[in-house]
Amino acid sequence: MIARASGWWHEREPRERLLLLILSVIVALFLIVFIVILPLQAAKTNAESSLTRAKSDLALVSRLNPTQGTAGPRAPFERSVLITVAGAQNIKLTRVQPGGDGTFAVWIDEAETQRLYAFFDDLIGGYAVTLERVVVSADDNGQLSAQFTVR
Repeated sequence: MIARASGWWHEREPRERLLLLILSVIVALFLIVFIVILPLQAAKTNAESSLTRAKSDLALVSRLNPTQGTAGPRAPFERSVLITVAGAQNIKLTRVQPGGDGTFAVWIDEAETQRLYAFFDDLIGGYAVTLERVVVSADDNGQLSAQFTVR
C-alpha cells in the first residue's frame, strides 16, 4: 500500500507535488485553527466569565452573610429598627407582618434600585438581623418590589 502511494507520488510532476504540498499545509493549518486554537480560546473566555461571575457572587454573599465582614458588634434587631432604616433610605414599607417565631415578613413596592440595596446593606451591616427568602423583582418602569423575611 505504501509502495503504491509512493509510486503515485513519484508519478506526479514537480509542479503537482508542490501544489499538493501547499494544499496539505493549508488543510493542516485549517484543522489546527478550527479544531485546536478556536475551541481553546472559547474555553478560556467562558472560564474567565465564569470566574468573574463567581467573584461577584462571592462578594455579594460575603456582604449579605451576617457572620462575615462585620467591623464590630451589631445592634439588636427589632421592628422599630426596620422602620427607622427604611425611613432613612426613603423606602416605603408596604406591609410588615410579624411571624410567630420572632420573624417579620416584609413587602416593599416601588423602590429605587440604589435605595433598596442601600436599605438591605444598612440593615444587615448595622443590626443583628438575617434576611431570608428574599425575592426582588422589577417592573417596566425600573422600580423594584421586594418580599423578604427578617429574623
